[in-house]
Amino acid sequence: MVRGSCLCGGVAFEIEGELTPIQLCHARRCRKATGAAAAPEMLAPAEGVRFTRGQELVREYEAPLLSEPPAYRRAFCGTCGSPLPVALTGTPFFILIAGVLDDDPGTREFRHGFVDEKAAWHTITGELPQYEGRPPRP
Repeated sequence: MVRGSCLCGGVAFEIEGELTPIQLCHARRCRKATGAAAAPEMLAPAEGVRFTRGQELVREYEAPLLSEPPAYRRAFCGTCGSPLPVALTGTPFFILIAGVLDDDPGTREFRHGFVDEKAAWHTITGELPQYEGRPPRP
């Protein structure tokens, strides 16, 4: 089991099951949603995600489609704004930002996505594979 929580501690969750490796997403929307050079995104099995505290504080935002489904959705704490797990429409997964995990997820970064949208001030280092746009689905 892997636990996570928001900055203010109002929301907490647990994840049972295997988490995917972490994709570093450089897309504009992901950068704006996290305030970081890249969003460290991972997937968790939907049936394994359980909020243990503060589910009433969880808010969701769905941005308009840019080109193709699924819609860009993010969940966050209504008090502190921390990103939280959200159901990935049309799949049996939740997507989450690794930075809100309190425990070691047992997986690591494995690639960069949407590097054609990376921040001008950011330099990607290391040898992880880079994809200009959407990486192939594993």
